[in-house]
Amino acid sequence: MKKIICILLALAMTFAFAACTGNSGDVETTTEAADNAAVELEGTLEEITANIYANATTIEMMLMDPMEIDLADVDAAASFIGVSSTDSIERAVFSEPMIGSIAYSMCLVKAKDGADVEALKNEILEGVNYRKWICVAAEKVLVTNCGNTIMMIMAAETIVDDVYNAFNI
Repeated sequence: MKKIICILLALAMTFAFAACTGNSGDVETTTEAADNAAVELEGTLEEITANIYANATTIEMMLMDPMEIDLADVDAAASFIGVSSTDSIERAVFSEPMIGSIAYSMCLVKAKDGADVEALKNEILEGVNYRKWICVAAEKVLVTNCGNTIMMIMAAETIVDDVYNAFNI
């Protein structure tokens, strides 16, 4: 009887792990060239986030208010925006769902004056973990900018495209 229970438990664990690793497809990663690279966005990163969400139409989840990323904590910065150094970043915020199993994260980063924005965008794109959630992964990761303000969004493709369009508004 103990052998049967052990075998059943082993099979259950195998299926549980297989369910969490089932999304092994390729993720689309993109940095968008900014048509408005010389334009600076007005307002705080929190206000910019509110404007993006006011113009987005496909987000149907409960999102927390934007929270500041502690740039002194390099591990936190790496977790949210994938950077190994925060030297060229003035400020950063993130917005994610309060609860749920939806792969979604949006971060706004304010680069310091004189920082190489294109290099920072590429570092974010290459370093961010699109599989940071349990059992789900983002379908698309997009990094774009308007002046010194960089937006990183990772989620389902339709949500990424909608948030990108709202950022451009």
